[in-house]
Amino acid sequence: MRAFDAFANPAYRVLWLGSNCIALGSWAERLAVGWLVLVQTESVLLSAATFGARSAPGIIAAPIGGAVADRFPRNRVLPIAALIRACVILLMALVALREFSNPWPIFVLIAIEGVVNSFETPATQGLITDIVPRHGRMNAISVHSVGGRAVGAVGALVSGVTAELVGIPTALLAAMGAVVVGGAIVLLVPTVPRAVREVQEPISRIFRDAFAGLRSMVGMPTVSTLLGLAIVVEIFGFAYQAVMPAMARDELHVAESGLGTLRFATGIGAVAGVAALSLLGDFRRKGPLLLAITLVYGLGLLGVALSPSLAMAIVLVTLVGAMAAGFDAMEWTLLQATVPDDMRGRVIGGWIFAIGFGWVGHLAMGAVGEAVGVRWAIGGAGLVVMTTGLAVLALAPKLRRT
Repeated sequence: MRAFDAFANPAYRVLWLGSNCIALGSWAERLAVGWLVLVQTESVLLSAATFGARSAPGIIAAPIGGAVADRFPRNRVLPIAALIRACVILLMALVALREFSNPWPIFVLIAIEGVVNSFETPATQGLITDIVPRHGRMNAISVHSVGGRAVGAVGALVSGVTAELVGIPTALLAAMGAVVVGGAIVLLVPTVPRAVREVQEPISRIFRDAFAGLRSMVGMPTVSTLLGLAIVVEIFGFAYQAVMPAMARDELHVAESGLGTLRFATGIGAVAGVAALSLLGDFRRKGPLLLAITLVYGLGLLGVALSPSLAMAIVLVTLVGAMAAGFDAMEWTLLQATVPDDMRGRVIGGWIFAIGFGWVGHLAMGAVGEAVGVRWAIGGAGLVVMTTGLAVLALAPKLRRT
């Protein structure tokens, strides 16, 4: 299988372009808002909490979002989610036009966007596996992730430069524009034939299906192990991003464009990591590969914490970005390969439910960063991720054989 075979599918090409335009705007907004809260409140904790406010709603909304993705046309869920996201970013830009000491309006808007994520991600991942035959799904998921990480890198860099040169409100308006374009493109994704989609059920069954799906996943040993690993890595691994604005400003002594450069490097690393996965095709030993990625991920975070300069930090966040993207792509692939086809949306909803606990890590990283320094926060998180990878390697023989 060639690296980008998935692009032979016309519907996949449209979905890839549209969803990655949305991702471009989303990543640009994240950088702008994190920096905005840091400079307006001078609080590492509150800046980190912006990431927590984005992930926490997934604990409640994700099972419902997964059920909706399994019950309604996924190519219609995505444009609606994009429209809501664009409206939220517009309101953020209006708030940013005025200086504030109490950031609660921003946190409310971020939480709404977190709910949108809970519907958007299961619909996107489920639509990919609707469109692409089973033998090509790992490649398609990896290629889609490559695109998302690449545009995320560009979005973060452009947002940082724009925010520094012409202001955060302008950066947010540009992000909104990208989301609107992406939503319009996704409208062009054709409806999946009824033979592939499950017959729709009454809306009253959505809540029952959502929580029945969670119960089923808990009873599947490999799925529950994957979701448990996702919870720990999300709390202690991905949460490092929450304190990167403070790391950039206070430890590496750079401004918005410097933070954008670090996020760009993270994105480039992510592209390289997921591109490498796409080249593997239908790699047989997916479980051991996931655990190896987890170990290197933790080691990379420890290196970021010890970075003496911006140049060294750029090299190490590139490695961390590669491992983070590889971890997500392997989780998605393994989860969808482990459940029946009619649970694909719900299992991704379960994954979003799991990573919804990331708010714990965001707040903890912010609190530790504010109390003893962001280097200690990032380094400690790296040690926990490494330890978790070793523990799963020793205690989960079924995943080792997957």
